Amino acid sequence: MFESADPKQPFYVANQVAVSEENIRVLTTLFEPLVGIQGVGLYITLTKEFDEVPFAKDYKTLYQLQDQTNLKLEDLFSTLHHLEATGLIKTFIGSNPVLGETLIFEVEKVPSAGEFFHTFLLSSLLLERVGNVTFNRLVKKFTPRTFIGLKDAREVTSGFFDVFHLSAESAIDAPIEVKEAASEVPKDNKGEIKLGNEPVKIDWSFLVDLFASYHIDKEEVLKHQVEIKQIIDFYHLTEQEFVETSLITMSAGTDKLNMYAIQNAVNENFGLNRNKEMVRKQLQQKPKDADKAIKNLSTADAELIRAVDSKTPTDYLYELKEKKGGYVTANEKKVIYRLQDQMGLTPPLINLIVHTCFEYDAVLTNNLADRIANDWLQKGITTPTEAIAYLKERKNKRKRPSYRTQKKTVRKTTDWSKYEKQTQNKKSKMTDEEMDKIFREFGKNE
Repeated sequence: MFESADPKQPFYVANQVAVSEENIRVLTTLFEPLVGIQGVGLYITLTKEFDEVPFAKDYKTLYQLQDQTNLKLEDLFSTLHHLEATGLIKTFIGSNPVLGETLIFEVEKVPSAGEFFHTFLLSSLLLERVGNVTFNRLVKKFTPRTFIGLKDAREVTSGFFDVFHLSAESAIDAPIEVKEAASEVPKDNKGEIKLGNEPVKIDWSFLVDLFASYHIDKEEVLKHQVEIKQIIDFYHLTEQEFVETSLITMSAGTDKLNMYAIQNAVNENFGLNRNKEMVRKQLQQKPKDADKAIKNLSTADAELIRAVDSKTPTDYLYELKEKKGGYVTANEKKVIYRLQDQMGLTPPLINLIVHTCFEYDAVLTNNLADRIANDWLQKGITTPTEAIAYLKERKNKRKRPSYRTQKKTVRKTTDWSKYEKQTQNKKSKMTDEEMDKIFREFGKNE
């Protein structure tokens, strides 16, 4: 801490700091209760006293600073000490061959409100000075506010290509003039412009390069640009994910994109990871009323549980088919693969789903297996024991869960037996001679 009783003491300001409107806001609301209004005034005065190449004749004295701030010398140093203690000013003593001992002030940048509140000494001192009510008001004043009305709102912003037309060539690979302009004009660090409603920004050059490595040329990608953009936008895919999914649909030696097949593949694979994660969380939950479920099981139920627990889904499928007759189809094995590897269900639960499916149908289908699995998981059933208890409970209440599809309405048709009786009771309008003629001539023209 330094003080001088000599108002002729020379001083210099060592640097220049720009003060923005936000800086003034922080100074007047957060620092002013700590350094006083004189402190804010002295800080702003010093920011304007910088001289890049000071000469001996250009020096100023503390007396001139007193005159500018209307402070006594003692009060000037007291105010300066407050600025130093709060990190706004640094003071040095230098030696000048002409002037002798010289004061040098280095002005620090005004910190942000976030930096202020994270400096606990400053924040605690502010709390003591202004009290809880004002302190909380100041915290709210500098807390970013977000509009909550967008939470349930649906965006209808027009996208760039909804309004403007740009050639596909330029959209994928910018013209040379555009690239040269971008290299000449300096870019700041404020981020890129978001054009309209663009939920997914496609790097077309990267996409073209990815396909090129699989011998799909640029023209083929350009031809399907609109369809590719629609698929990527709707499913929020990355360029890599789109290309990898497209490869599933391509046979060896082909250099064309089958957009219909790609759409089906994307639709099939979309959301598998999310579904698997949802199922995993459900399976980790503690079973409900496990003791009650075990008590209600019969000997046959216990045997069934041992069977589904001890066999792999594929082996169990073959075993059930041997008992029922018939044979295992490739699609049935795909159903099991999907339930285990894509949905994440446990083998015992899959086995019981298969067992339940065969009570309703002769073959195992995705549609029926999904209805059963969804029904059980929605009711918190994650083990074979719970599933058997649930099925028995519904059966005992005569509310057996039906997983069959609803029967189609049969259109009412003519009852020909009644029609025949009705026609027999009616008197024929033909004579016997006319009827004999019909039978005699039948087949002559064939």
